[in-house]
Amino acid sequence: MKDLFKLYQKLKSLTEAERNLIEAGDFDILKEKLAQKNEIMAEIDKVEQQDYFAQLAFSLNRDELQDKKDELYKLMQEISKLQAQNMQALEDKKKENKEKMISLYSREKSIKGYLNSDKYEAKFFDEKS
Repeated sequence: MKDLFKLYQKLKSLTEAERNLIEAGDFDILKEKLAQKNEIMAEIDKVEQQDYFAQLAFSLNRDELQDKKDELYKLMQEISKLQAQNMQALEDKKKENKEKMISLYSREKSIKGYLNSDKYEAKFFDEKS
């Protein structure tokens, strides 16, 4: 049986790595990391939690078992918090890229306007951008 704690630690490590990739704008590697995360989450879903903790109960005393549960819960909370931060960072990056695209598009309109020398559009778009 897979160790849930190790799987969640791998998941946390990948989630932390996502942040740096988002900030760097390296979306190709980010896509690979997300695929790895999906694989780990699929493995986590396969683990029967009752069986996992029952097996731990035979090898640990009551206090150690409770500590293991608490550590796992804390780890899950950290992953959730990191994931929320990553989602916000992605939204921010999306907004930043959208603003750049709008800026580029408005400049493209003014450049195209100059190609038609008999039109007044170029000056209008230059003044707007």
